[in-house]
Amino acid sequence: MNILLWILLLGGVIGLTGFAETERNHTLCKQIDVKIMQNDSAFFITPAEIRALISAQQGEVTKKSLDKIDVKAMEEMLKSNAYIDNAQVFATPDGVLHVSVAQKKPMVRVISAGNESYYLDTKGNLMPLSPDFTALVMVVNGKIKEPYARFSKNNMEAMQGDTSVHSLLPSIYKLSGFIYHNPVWKALIPEIYVDSAQEFCLIPRVGNQRIIFGDSTNMQQKFARLWVLYRDGFGYAGKWNDYSQINLKYNHQIVCTKK
Repeated sequence: MNILLWILLLGGVIGLTGFAETERNHTLCKQIDVKIMQNDSAFFITPAEIRALISAQQGEVTKKSLDKIDVKAMEEMLKSNAYIDNAQVFATPDGVLHVSVAQKKPMVRVISAGNESYYLDTKGNLMPLSPDFTALVMVVNGKIKEPYARFSKNNMEAMQGDTSVHSLLPSIYKLSGFIYHNPVWKALIPEIYVDSAQEFCLIPRVGNQRIIFGDSTNMQQKFARLWVLYRDGFGYAGKWNDYSQINLKYNHQIVCTKK
């Protein structure tokens, strides 16, 4: 008797589950609820633009049954957008299509020698400029040859150490990332200049000197020496503006040039 009861209960549960799934599949989409997670008050893409992208791919989604909406294809389409880092799409039984989008987080703005401009985000991806929003981030300019179109699909973090790729962008990503993730250097250094030898010069916010950094190797040691100079050399003596150049290229030393 108990076995028969359990069989009947199990059959009922399966039947109800199937009925609920059928009902869900035939439920019409009533609305699209778009949520955009902001990064440092960035507004690279709007809910209206998200809805327009969805309509362009799948037509008018509202009034369409939920089983006719390809949420996986929608997610992949949104993730392919130059401003979107991640996207999640799901429908609920009440007929609401939920779209959650995380924007990419720009870390540095690159201005090439040809005056082309684009961003590198915190994960090493290139981002185009937005016609509607400008991110207040560090700038790298000078003798930069890399065009956006050639490297827009590459990831700079993945390119680290790849000797087959001849590009300065992985080094720009490495150096700007070190500065970006250190609150002191992020506040102190708003600009990096690339010279004709493809080496870096830091432009500080305080003082009139130029900091010759060289390439992106031994970054921690170079910044450690610079910190000691600022703290013990310039900080107490009040000589921030006595020098025109600070050279960090040489191992275990700093060479300062007076004005």
